[in-house]
Amino acid sequence: MIRINLLPQRSRRRLIPESGVVLVALLVIGALAGSYSWALWRNRQVAAQTAAINQKLVVARRQAAEVLALEATIADLKARESLLQSLEARQVPWPEMLTDLAGRTPRDAWLATAAVNSSGGLSLALQGSALSFDAVARFMTALGGSPFYSDVSLQAAQRTAVGTASAVQFGLSLSMRPLPSATTPAGPATKPATKEPSR
Repeated sequence: MIRINLLPQRSRRRLIPESGVVLVALLVIGALAGSYSWALWRNRQVAAQTAAINQKLVVARRQAAEVLALEATIADLKARESLLQSLEARQVPWPEMLTDLAGRTPRDAWLATAAVNSSGGLSLALQGSALSFDAVARFMTALGGSPFYSDVSLQAAQRTAVGTASAVQFGLSLSMRPLPSATTPAGPATKPATKEPSR
């Protein structure tokens, strides 16, 4: 027996038409492209800001180095100023002391450097050369008899070759005892002025 369905059949509609799928795909692609473009632009902005910050850091470091150099120079100048003020306050008779030092230096010895240290009292550090150890010993003995120096001590003494000859390199340290009142040279005696009688 043959059955015939005479009722009309309804066609099923698609939930999303093909044009909608294409539109959604285009929207997704556009969103991804926009997101990528924004991220690329943001990266460029961050890179530019980083480069500017690095440039400012280079300038800041250069300025910091200059400030540190100036602070070191100022500290050195302050130390020298303090030393000069200390020496002036002690009224050290430098001309007389240096003249005495030159007079007590043996002929077979010579000085290369002399440094003054004001920490814990005035002291003098001498460095020089001599032709023999005996000359160094005579120099120390002569300094011990000076009214300006005391506590003469030998810091170093070593024989070194100088060309074809040899010399003794030595270092001495001695305390200084300034005597401004005892070493001030007296001025020439002045004769009292005489009044010439009027004619």
